[in-house]
Amino acid sequence: MTRVPLVDLAAQEAEVAEEALAAVAGVARGAEFVLGARVEAFEQWLARECGAAHAVGVASGTDAIELALRALGVGAGDAVVTPALSFVAAAGAIAATGARPVFCDVEAETMNASARTVGDALRRARGAGLRVRAVVPVHLFGLCAPMGELAALAASEEVALVEDAAQALGARDDAGRPAGGAGDAGCISFYPTKNLGAWGDGGAVVTSRDDVAARVRRLRTHGAVAPYRHAELGRNSRLDALQAAVLLAKSRHLPRWQAARARLAARYAAELAGLPLRLPHVPPAPATHAWHAYVVRTPRRDALGAFLRDAGVETRVYYPVPLHRQECFRGLDEPALPVAEGICGEALALPLFPAMTEAQQGHVVERVRRFVG
Repeated sequence: MTRVPLVDLAAQEAEVAEEALAAVAGVARGAEFVLGARVEAFEQWLARECGAAHAVGVASGTDAIELALRALGVGAGDAVVTPALSFVAAAGAIAATGARPVFCDVEAETMNASARTVGDALRRARGAGLRVRAVVPVHLFGLCAPMGELAALAASEEVALVEDAAQALGARDDAGRPAGGAGDAGCISFYPTKNLGAWGDGGAVVTSRDDVAARVRRLRTHGAVAPYRHAELGRNSRLDALQAAVLLAKSRHLPRWQAARARLAARYAAELAGLPLRLPHVPPAPATHAWHAYVVRTPRRDALGAFLRDAGVETRVYYPVPLHRQECFRGLDEPALPVAEGICGEALALPLFPAMTEAQQGHVVERVRRFVG
């Protein structure tokens, strides 16, 4: 039986293992393991890639969101709006600052928050007496949220705008700006399965605000302003030099991997067109999709997933329970968010990874067509 994994990380890493291992050996010889020149070199590359003045490496994408919010003054007694259709990291990071997450719905076409859905949540929160200090849109599955309209809304409402670009490195928004570069700060994850993945956890905050970059750098090292002198309570959230070295070695391959993702997504779109499936939104230029995941929607999602599993095709449900209905947020008593709730019952990720072969994708397409055709 033909077997197609959702992501074949081993095949991709095999392409770059020699370069990455050589970079790791260089770190070992220099014995500079925490921060240092390699982290600074990676931060400089990432800032250029995201069109930002600064990049600050931290321990994870989740830490990046929390520290960015803290650097913008968000804390206890505040509220932050974020979409209910997402991984838990953004909402968890908001809660870790002491602030309350306020969940907004998403648009049916893009599965992302918009000025309309965020505006609804802002009005609801303020009507309940909450002090909203920031908005954290999520660039879901590699598609940028509409940053032009969200930036205008944030400015008019006098709230900070922090992009959760964990899944979107390489994407561009509706104005052609790189993901992470349009708000007060952008947050990137280098979890191994991301479009640019480390050999472990890692993350970064990108920003063009000098004050935000300086404070994140301070917060990631226990609030230190000099050795053993601490202006505030921070944490240990430093990007390891080993991970920075691996990421720098792999960064040279990112354009090729992105092109492969785009090619695979285009084939899915062409060969699944006309079927009773809702295919992912393809943004018009100058926006570009990073295609971190290829997520289709159907009311028969569970049956399709089971059929594909029996055919050797691995799929994944992103996400089965919206955030406002998760046990950890039950006490917030959030209202119904019908679009997000509906998508959670219909969305299914098909295999997509740069090393995917034509035969593997052909098998997936044939099986999907057999089920729904």
